[in-house]
Amino acid sequence: MKKRISIIFALLILLLFANSAFAQGTVTYTKPYLLTLSPSNEMNVLWLSKVSSEGVVEYGLTKELGQTITTEEYKIDGLKTSNTPTGYDSDPANNPELNVFQQIGTLKDLEPNTTYYYQTTTKVDDKIEKSTIYSFKTAPVNGEDFTFALLSDLQLKAESPATVKQIGQQKPDFIIYGGDLQNTPWKAGEWFFVEDCFIAPNELGKTWFEIMQQEEDGSELLQYTPIFVTPGNHEVDDQRIMSSKEMTVNNVDDWSLSIYMQIFRPLYPEQEYYPNGRHWYSADYGDLHISSISAFRWQAWSGLESPGWMMFDDISQGSPQVKWLRDDLKESDAQYKWVNMHWHMVNRGDDGWYPYSEPLVKKDGSVKYPHGDYAWNVLRPLYEKYGVNGVNFGHSHVYERYLINDVNYIEAASIGNNYRGQDDPYHPSGNKPIFEENSIRSFMIITRDENGLNAKGIAASGPNKGQVFDSFTIAK
Repeated sequence: MKKRISIIFALLILLLFANSAFAQGTVTYTKPYLLTLSPSNEMNVLWLSKVSSEGVVEYGLTKELGQTITTEEYKIDGLKTSNTPTGYDSDPANNPELNVFQQIGTLKDLEPNTTYYYQTTTKVDDKIEKSTIYSFKTAPVNGEDFTFALLSDLQLKAESPATVKQIGQQKPDFIIYGGDLQNTPWKAGEWFFVEDCFIAPNELGKTWFEIMQQEEDGSELLQYTPIFVTPGNHEVDDQRIMSSKEMTVNNVDDWSLSIYMQIFRPLYPEQEYYPNGRHWYSADYGDLHISSISAFRWQAWSGLESPGWMMFDDISQGSPQVKWLRDDLKESDAQYKWVNMHWHMVNRGDDGWYPYSEPLVKKDGSVKYPHGDYAWNVLRPLYEKYGVNGVNFGHSHVYERYLINDVNYIEAASIGNNYRGQDDPYHPSGNKPIFEENSIRSFMIITRDENGLNAKGIAASGPNKGQVFDSFTIAK
């Protein structure tokens, strides 16, 4: 009899645990995350769920909330699971599709420079799942202080959680992310935890959303602060494009940024996934104008071998993206201007010696670049002419900082696996970094105050962890 009672008691405990697990998030894949193109008066609250559901966002000036909006639901196409180890060269067609639904609640007519509290509700039939009550602060119109973080190239690397947690502990008002979020976009298990989806043991707990939504030890990240992202080479849906010469040449119609653009839908309302689609946007955060452009390439072969290093999006002089960037920078009267791009504008390394432009394949199979380097010859003059103060980028996983004709070029992407050798050549222009530190993990925090933009490179590892190792000011 006692044994039977014990079994019944155990079953009740399991049932209660199951209900508790539902309340803690069995329907949703992610916690809420924030995106906006109008940060002073509008905020999009998004989250991803396992099934189609009804979504609600409650919000207000206090934790009592008081206002309610319903969400719009989208199905994210293209995400798949994998039951076995799969590399970049894996065919996504051989893996099962995963149902992922996106809820977007748009909070409008907000007051600038104001803290709002919010809570999300996901309803499936008669079951309801509520999030924690979070908060965010809208951008000031101009003149007030704010802080932002630079980050790039997480890609499930071993040290990413510890480094990003420290960024969250700085409590930035927003984050600028320089591309390469994960490794292979169609693998859902690289974005968020998925049951029964293979993930390498050393990558457990390191999916992009898990890293970027940490809350432990006072960390405040995507649930509290909007993020401005830009695509890198690892945002291309099918990474075989980046490793197979045959696919690069013959499957151009399959080149796509669809998964990345769906996940960050409010930043890309046109949803033009294909090469040379609208993969750019801008936003004003206080008196800082942020322009995000799409500039990346990458192949696993020499840049001097056919088919050469091919651009995904054109940045030549007459391209739609460059025309937009010229007008965007020209028309902005912001006190400060900032550009977010993935490809390193200037840095050390062999790939900088292959000009960023259309490759021309010669009869003998070798490649040349008759148009020169568009990043150096097209983008740089725009930055100088229209008063851009800072350009951040990623790709090489290093910490390097340059100052060229009053424009600061920064790669703050030292997550712990930098791609820099001591004998790597300097950029073909001859410019050398003002500061370079790749022996430690690090990140950059930039604060706008009465003196201007004050930037600090902060050590995330090593004996001086938490301390500033590099700093500079962009005067007001």
